[in-house]
Amino acid sequence: MPPDGVVTGERLLNLGRFEEALACFAAEEEGDLLALFGSAVARQMLGRFEEAEERYERLLAVDPKHEEALANLIAMSVERFHLGRVEEYSRRLLELNSRSAAALQGLVVVAVERRDYEAAARYFRQIAPAAAPGGDAIEYRLSRQTVERLRSS
Repeated sequence: MPPDGVVTGERLLNLGRFEEALACFAAEEEGDLLALFGSAVARQMLGRFEEAEERYERLLAVDPKHEEALANLIAMSVERFHLGRVEEYSRRLLELNSRSAAALQGLVVVAVERRDYEAAARYFRQIAPAAAPGGDAIEYRLSRQTVERLRSS
């Protein structure tokens, strides 16, 4: 059973009350992996990406097979346009789950930016079955700067 602070933090995260959730998780994050993960998520949602990444990395040091942490690192790296990290985290996640939509989507973003459209199409074809209605897919929000860069390609 997770500590009360973690349970409360999860509820607050679901309500979009990220500062309050962070306070709950921060009190427990040193001794509880769920609290550490929750703290990373809250920081990510607050745009405190460096702090979030540091906590995800601490979590992965203890549990290198934590797929959600890797998926969140991929999404956060796309948001920050750190393509090297997107590729690194995507490859790590694919080693754990060869059908991971998050990892494949990350590699699509990297391939498109590198103008390797054949690779992008190959990764995208692998995503398509998972993205069917009722499937589990991640939506990336691209910044205006990224969209403009892709349009001008």
